[in-house]
Parts: sequence; structure tokens; C-alpha cells
Amino acid sequence: MKRILTALVALPILLFTVWSSSPYYFVTLTAIVVLLALGEFYSLAAKVRCKPQTVTGFCAALVIIASFIFEEPLLAVGALIGLTIVSLVVAVVRAGELKDSLFSVSATVFGVVYVALLAGCLAGVRMISDSRFGITHLSSKALTMFFAIVMLTDTGAYYTGRTIGRHKLAPRVSPGKTIEGAVGGFVMAAVAGYLSKLVFFPEIPTAHCLILGAIIGIVGQIGDLAESLLKRGSNVKDSGNLLPGHGGMLDRIDSILFSAPVLYYYFGLFFASP
Repeated sequence: MKRILTALVALPILLFTVWSSSPYYFVTLTAIVVLLALGEFYSLAAKVRCKPQTVTGFCAALVIIASFIFEEPLLAVGALIGLTIVSLVVAVVRAGELKDSLFSVSATVFGVVYVALLAGCLAGVRMISDSRFGITHLSSKALTMFFAIVMLTDTGAYYTGRTIGRHKLAPRVSPGKTIEGAVGGFVMAAVAGYLSKLVFFPEIPTAHCLILGAIIGIVGQIGDLAESLLKRGSNVKDSGNLLPGHGGMLDRIDSILFSAPVLYYYFGLFFASP
């Protein structure tokens, strides 16, 4: 019930930002989610001897989001270079923490790449002009299809695993996940892509929506396992308790992080060219 109530509150907000005439509502929401998830990542890192530089990481994360808004990839590169240099300089100043410096610097930089750079791809998709190729609401349709695929993948994997799941997928990382559930999620992802075409996105070719759905169905589940690995390594069940029934923000977007670049580069190749 907690999961359902949280979804009933969060989903309308998400859809409003996706379909609003201004893309900056979604970009702002993305930035907030990134900062919350990055904070949770740094909390996980702190449980394993790391002392990440949170303020520096947050600043770099915002610059990376801005790079997607202004379509300036060099800005993101500069942010990561600057983050690396500043992190190392601060580690030198904190010479008393010498033994932990490698872990702390690595966690600071990796957290920004893992959360901000991957999630920023969605902001990049939202900034695609709706007028390109004469397709109205192109970015809104793309993001709605994306979230439908991600959510239905989770739903398909969960219920298939609960119903017929027998063989563990990765027992040491995520004991509850099964191979049957993963297959169910994969199938549901392809179905979600095709349903999106039928319901609101007729402009996308059938083969593309099926392939895109299938890829996201695979990559998203890998992203879920990757975040579970980080939690197991930090000896925690959830990354936080921000979202009742869902855990932390990082728990909610784990599959989104790995899938976002797939959507970004797909539409960059097939739709976003002038």
C-alpha cells in the first residue's frame, strides 16, 4: 500500500513535468532527484571507510546537468576534470587521512559519473526540440515511453518472479531476483515499447520500439543489480527511506540510470539531427 500511495503522488508530478510546455520543469526535477540520489550514494560510501567530498560532488553534478541543457558536452568533461583535480587537492590537504584518500577521491568522482552523468541523459532528451522532423511533443512522447518501459519491466519481473520464479539470478547480490523474473521483465519491456507506439507514439517505427524496449529491459535490470551490489557492499538493505515503500531515491532510479543513455543516444541518432 505504501508503494502504491507513493506512486499515486509521484506519478502525476512526473507526467506534468514530462508533458509541460516548458522543459525546465523536468530538468529541475531531474536536478533535484540527482542531488538526492547522489547524497544517498555518498552515504553508502561513508559506510565503507570513504569520506566523499559531497559539496564538490554536488556542484559538479549540477554543472553536468547544465551541460545537457545547453548541449555542451565539453562542459561535462570540464566538470569531471575539475572534480578530479579538486578532489585530489583536498585529499592532499587532508594528509592525515592518507589511508582512506584513494577510496574517498574515487567515491567522489564515481558518484557523479554514476548518478549525475547517467541521469543527465534524460534532461538531454527533454531538451530535444518538438519541432524537429515535424513530430509534436517528441521529447514528451519519448520520455513517457521510456518510463512506461522501465516501470512495466519492474512490474513484469516482480510478478513473474513471484509466480513462477525458481532459479536465482544473482543470489549473492539480490537473493529475491530470479531468472524467470528477468525474462518476464524483458518480455514486458518489449510489449511496453510496442504499446507506447500504438497508444501515443505512432511516429516511432515498430522495429525500433521493440528493440528499444528490449534493450532497456535488459540494461535496466542490470542497473538494478548494480545498485544492489553497492548496497550489499555497504551492508544496507535500502539506500535511504525517503520514499515510503520504495526505499531511497537511488533505489527508485537504479534501473533508470543505466537505461537513460540508451534513450539519449537512440533519439540523438534517429530523431535529434537537424
